[in-house]
Amino acid sequence: MTPLLLLLSSLPALQLHASVGDAAPRPGWVYARVGTPVTLHAVLSGAQAMDYRWFRVEPAVGALDNTTPSFHFEPVRYEETELTACRGKPTCPAEVRPTLLPTVPQLAGAGTMAFKVTATLPGGAALSTPGLESTKWGGLTPEVLRVTFRADDTLVGYASELLNTPYIFGSAGPDGRNQSDLLIGSDCADFAIYARRRMGFRADYTSSYAIDRQAPEVKRGAPKQGDLVHFPSTRHVAILYEDVPPLGELNDEDLILHTCWAPPTVQRLADTPCAAKPWRLLRFPSAR
Repeated sequence: MTPLLLLLSSLPALQLHASVGDAAPRPGWVYARVGTPVTLHAVLSGAQAMDYRWFRVEPAVGALDNTTPSFHFEPVRYEETELTACRGKPTCPAEVRPTLLPTVPQLAGAGTMAFKVTATLPGGAALSTPGLESTKWGGLTPEVLRVTFRADDTLVGYASELLNTPYIFGSAGPDGRNQSDLLIGSDCADFAIYARRRMGFRADYTSSYAIDRQAPEVKRGAPKQGDLVHFPSTRHVAILYEDVPPLGELNDEDLILHTCWAPPTVQRLADTPCAAKPWRLLRFPSAR
């Protein structure tokens, strides 16, 4: 080993790992179900910390447009909010409740959040894991640790992983990926397709115009949770969250899970300007 490599290997280094349940902490993003304990771990080598400080790295904007005047990655603005209860500790429980974007009471505990930790060394020097300064493709890079909780293993459950992210009109991404896969944000169609892909089905990111090629229209039968509600006149698609009485038909009281010029939320059909008649019921096939 060269002297330079020896010097670099002896310098203090800070990493952020996470453990799920009783498992050993490891680097990388975490995906878990709501109710599963996830703990963040500051892993410091080459020094002893005098202090630790923990931060959420969360979006501070609810909607962006990648398409005007032409396609580009509109930067998401982030802020770091300290988790003061964990100050001075080498570990911190991960929870994804946002402080800057609205919460969704029906899906409490679900969503995604990025985290950062800093360590103060003897003498006052400080180390930090990647945070809001680490961005690419409009949002945080994969090096910024994410913890993501889903409500359950249904389409609604996997869609809930994108809570706490902004609506991004024209969400796209590099190398065949998408800003949804990168947990940066999504538009209405990518929101639904993300959930489908996370369930293990093959699904291609598409527009609201063409989503019925993957989820054909339901001509007969009652609506059920996980169906898609399609609004051709407003170029919008949503996931049916609950069929509210009168049962067996789409109506203004039914609840949808969607994102439309606002972060993902659950609301009545009648309460969103993105819904307009005529509307159609679509359904993904059960076969993989």
